[in-house]
Amino acid sequence: MRSKENLLDYAGPDRIVPAMEMAIKFQNEPEFLISLRSGIPTLDKLTDGFRDGELITISGYTKNGKTLLAQTLTAAFMDQGSFPLWFSYEVPARQFLRQFPKVPHLFMPLDLKPNAMDWVEERILEALHKFNCRCVFIDHLHFLFDLGRSRNPSLDIGQVIRRLKGVAIREEIIIFLLCHTQQPKEGDEGLSYEKIRDSSFVAQESDSVIMIARTPEKDKNYAVARVEFHRRTGVMKEKVFLEKSGWWLKERASE
Repeated sequence: MRSKENLLDYAGPDRIVPAMEMAIKFQNEPEFLISLRSGIPTLDKLTDGFRDGELITISGYTKNGKTLLAQTLTAAFMDQGSFPLWFSYEVPARQFLRQFPKVPHLFMPLDLKPNAMDWVEERILEALHKFNCRCVFIDHLHFLFDLGRSRNPSLDIGQVIRRLKGVAIREEIIIFLLCHTQQPKEGDEGLSYEKIRDSSFVAQESDSVIMIARTPEKDKNYAVARVEFHRRTGVMKEKVFLEKSGWWLKERASE
């Protein structure tokens, strides 16, 4: 701790400054470094695009379309000239790549290390500096820490989420994090961010949570994505109606 006298003369890069000085610093800088659209009109309207510094969580029951939605976003971003970094823990790399009609222009680690946040952050920085990757997909959360050794999964997840959010802000990138929900129980009235597994910190620290669920009573290829909240736009609990079209999702008419 510096003395009072030393603090009065402190001029380090983290010094306290008037808001006006901070505003002057930013006045000639763009509002955002990167803004990507999903290609799904209603989702784009609800989110006003995805921007650097944001941590977006995609969640839902197993086999309900989380990875398919992420692949759809990936294809849309590639069309906009942004080529993502993918950590595909859930699906083997060979299988993941074969889900696209042709080899996608994205980046992946040659080998994956689970339970290694230091390694994940280092690979994110590598992709940023080598290939200017400003969009990252991680599938999924529970591969980022050792659940079997965790004494308090909720706190451990909280640390992971805060770290990812910190990386997104510091490096000015977008991070999409896929995660599972609790298993459905009889009488459940539908998905909400409160059903994300093991920790409330996921929703608390995310800029937006998008839940996705199939609607088998209508059609096995139909799904509903719900933007549970979006901090920047203020949207809460708004639905986007989707249908599977080959290897990706597209919007369909509302019910």
